[in-house]
Amino acid sequence: MLNKVLATSIAQNTIAKLPGENIADQLPDLATAYAMQDEVASLLQKNYGGVAGYKIAWNSEAQIVKLSPNAPAVGHIYCDQVHASDAQFPAGSFEQLVVEPEIIAVIGQDITGPDQTPETVSPLIAGFHAGFELMDRRRAEPVLQGHPASIVAYNIFNNGLVIGDHREALVDFRAIETVVVWDGKETLRKTNAAPQHPALAVATVANILAKRGKNLRAGDKVLCGTHMPPFQVEKGTLSVTMGVLGVVTFSYG
Repeated sequence: MLNKVLATSIAQNTIAKLPGENIADQLPDLATAYAMQDEVASLLQKNYGGVAGYKIAWNSEAQIVKLSPNAPAVGHIYCDQVHASDAQFPAGSFEQLVVEPEIIAVIGQDITGPDQTPETVSPLIAGFHAGFELMDRRRAEPVLQGHPASIVAYNIFNNGLVIGDHREALVDFRAIETVVVWDGKETLRKTNAAPQHPALAVATVANILAKRGKNLRAGDKVLCGTHMPPFQVEKGTLSVTMGVLGVVTFSYG
């Protein structure tokens, strides 16, 4: 039986930007964690304008091996937390902002049913954009951050995204050079930084959702996995350039 009191508490703490509770003893398996995530999402989307898409996490080859069977994992993105490039966030918008540069897929047609592959989803993707994932870890205890089921229940800390307006059809992602600059200092320059083919990320998200009776809808955005380890940002201006996908910037503080 799903603990709806706990789901309400998680939702309230998320809205208030309070640290997550240690709930590992209430999550016996990943199925329970996803059921909790879905229940929390049903509460949060009323505050955040509905569901705008999904993120994938732990989808590099090394993470899949290390965290199996918990990886890859999927979390919700909310409409009011989708921001265009050049977004400016006032100080205090996040309790603990953590950032990842990622390719963002925008779905062109509904993707329904299980057993999706890069080949089946590619014609249904409207295009790919450069962007950042925004996460708020909210000073969560290390024990929570080290427990995969708890992280899934807490929506993998997603707090939205920043997306560029330049769109490309399916590209050779291995040729894309990702360059991240923070307050004028280059912090990443790497070719083939994506953890996997973005179409494979979309197919994986679709398959995980299908097991939960959900599907990707036209217009949904899918964060396809980070190009570098996540890093905390106290303030500053960040940009990411991804070759043909263009450049995306935002400022915090």
